[in-house]
Amino acid sequence: MKKLLFLALLLPFTRCQRDMYVMDVQPLEVPVTSNPRHPLKDSLDAIVARHIRDGVPGIQVMVKDADGWYVTSQGFAQVEGKVPFRDNMVAWVYSITKVFTATLTLMSVEEGRVDLDRTIDTYLPVNLIGKLANYHRITVRQLLNHSSGLRNFTVMPAYQLAQLNQPFKQPDLMEQLAYVYGKPAMFEPGTDFYYSNTNYILLQKILERVNGTDYRTLLQTKIVEPLQLKHLYYIPDNAQWQALGFPNYYFERHADGQLENVTAWHNAIGQSLEGYGGIAANGQDIIRFYEALLEGQLIASTSLEQMKTWITGQASTEPDYGLGLEYFTFGDPKIPTFGHEGDNLGGTTMVLYIPEKRRYLFISENAGRQLFGEYLFKTSETKIELCNFLARVN
Repeated sequence: MKKLLFLALLLPFTRCQRDMYVMDVQPLEVPVTSNPRHPLKDSLDAIVARHIRDGVPGIQVMVKDADGWYVTSQGFAQVEGKVPFRDNMVAWVYSITKVFTATLTLMSVEEGRVDLDRTIDTYLPVNLIGKLANYHRITVRQLLNHSSGLRNFTVMPAYQLAQLNQPFKQPDLMEQLAYVYGKPAMFEPGTDFYYSNTNYILLQKILERVNGTDYRTLLQTKIVEPLQLKHLYYIPDNAQWQALGFPNYYFERHADGQLENVTAWHNAIGQSLEGYGGIAANGQDIIRFYEALLEGQLIASTSLEQMKTWITGQASTEPDYGLGLEYFTFGDPKIPTFGHEGDNLGGTTMVLYIPEKRRYLFISENAGRQLFGEYLFKTSETKIELCNFLARVN
């Protein structure tokens, strides 16, 4: 979940409470396609190894380009038991989920169920949105590109305090939305950019109302089944975490360079994210989805161009966001790259497309970067180095 920022002052835990966070890891034996003679193999292996030596617990990198697939996974899925991070691991992808939600929204537009430029009160009842600032002037498009001005509930002190006091009692979508009720807007709709998970809660609610079914069913029938994504899951439960062999997740609680295992807490948050961060998958299924999206298998080319219509915030020096896609500058600044990052308490992910190289990249790390400390930089530097390398190398 991108920009889920937690307070630096966190409550201490006893030793027995800490033990509740550790989970056994028994990865599924799922074959993973990888070209052992991929020309970037040695360079990618070396980059990942360097960041593992720097302290990141586990890293998985997947690349697909003209030379085929290459996968490298290094470090530990569980540090305590020295369980290796494996190529076939299913893990949370956090806000990469937003690309799926945006795709489902564009599908609904093509079906005539949604108009991007109609206001959200066209689709949602006043008893749900009437306490949101400017609800009668915010459009569906402005939810998709984060120009609505709605506050991000995950950075609000009341939400953060509830996380600390009751980490295993996660709020449902209605309770999440309530954190924003009555709060003033960040700006007038359509006048600036501000990343807010609140926007994608509302998009999920719109999708469910106009399609007459729940988000899980929409995801399954419109994307997962047509693309045969066999290792993609929506808000998996406790039994699935174990059966799928999720990695453990680690958090630098005190900004002192020391990681703590927060797996159970991390997974509890993951189950509450739904249409803005609730997907778990292996990297190959994420790339397969992203490739299908960009090759026109899911939406029309005109809809894809809408997704790549970038907006720029008033404080930004380059574009920020499209409709569910993030804009990045890696390699040649004149040639944009795009995709999406994801973050939660104990992990961070990224999917990226480099048009000039026709190259796809997926990154998953099992250490979070939610506080200002060493691991904010360590995990971010892993992504930056990999993205820059793959955007520049032929």
